[in-house]
Amino acid sequence: MDKSKLIIFGDNWDVYLTAYKDLIDDPRITYIPSFRPKGLLGQLQRLQYNPKVNHIVSLPYKHLWTPYYLRHEKGEKYCFLIMEHWLRYESGLRLLPYLRKTYPKGKIVCFIQDLIETVKDQYTGKQIDVKYIKHYTDLLISFDEADAIKHEACYHPTVFSQQAKVNQSTKYDLYFLGRDKGRLKMLLAIAQEAKIRNISCKFVMLEVPQKDRIEFEGIVYSDKDVSYQENLAMAAESRCIIELLQQKASSPTFRTWEAIAQNRKLMTNNQNIKASPFYDKNYISVFHDELDLDWTFIKNRNIYTESNPYQERISPIRLVEFMEEKLGIKIDHT
Repeated sequence: MDKSKLIIFGDNWDVYLTAYKDLIDDPRITYIPSFRPKGLLGQLQRLQYNPKVNHIVSLPYKHLWTPYYLRHEKGEKYCFLIMEHWLRYESGLRLLPYLRKTYPKGKIVCFIQDLIETVKDQYTGKQIDVKYIKHYTDLLISFDEADAIKHEACYHPTVFSQQAKVNQSTKYDLYFLGRDKGRLKMLLAIAQEAKIRNISCKFVMLEVPQKDRIEFEGIVYSDKDVSYQENLAMAAESRCIIELLQQKASSPTFRTWEAIAQNRKLMTNNQNIKASPFYDKNYISVFHDELDLDWTFIKNRNIYTESNPYQERISPIRLVEFMEEKLGIKIDHT
């Protein structure tokens, strides 16, 4: 069976660049991180695609940019993997009908790695049109099991590439990074109890207004974003990562993958993770609130001394194999 070339319409968000690194580095796969060309062309497109301008007057010919992204491709057998970043601009870009018409033998897959109701069209302000997407795609995938059922899509979790082996020594016991979103109160209570128990914390809170900040040992406030590589470095220096879900997500998140990839333990309020094939009580502890934490779990020695056995199962190669199985094709990759 002839193999299809995989072209990924991805994202230049540093989280995705880390998660998909195994595919990005594969010379047989093309990863397009952004629809924005470099240089003068990019500035011209920025104006034409500007949502604020297009809310006033819809600028024509935005779809004429689409062939630009595939200008170097001369084959016929392709599999296109499109992420939600591109779908946010689809009503102007019109990538899906272009691919279907230009590459009739190709396969089109959309992988939405956010709750669908939160993915908004940049021009209409409305939720992306799932019916429209299904019309042009061979496979629609959601990262969330409940969302997949709701929208009659296939489910596959997000992925995470193999990370460089980290030093097993730690600087602190508990690590959290994120915006407040109502979580500061719980984190403060955890930090207070942790101090009593001689457990060290590093809770990095982003963009918390000065008037809302509560100073306490182990809580750090940052007025600027922390790069994903900085986040991974701090996670690697911790014994245990804390995850506090705020949305209605029902499936494992990147915090789970970070714990697996960095061979760290995870404490999460995601009750649904117990039904996940990635759940293992040896490295995941589930709690309801700050009164429900298993403090012994934090201090106990990590049973996985070298690497977490689930690392291979979250590889982006598993996503490629899933697409091959669902589409009945073979994809060219190393």
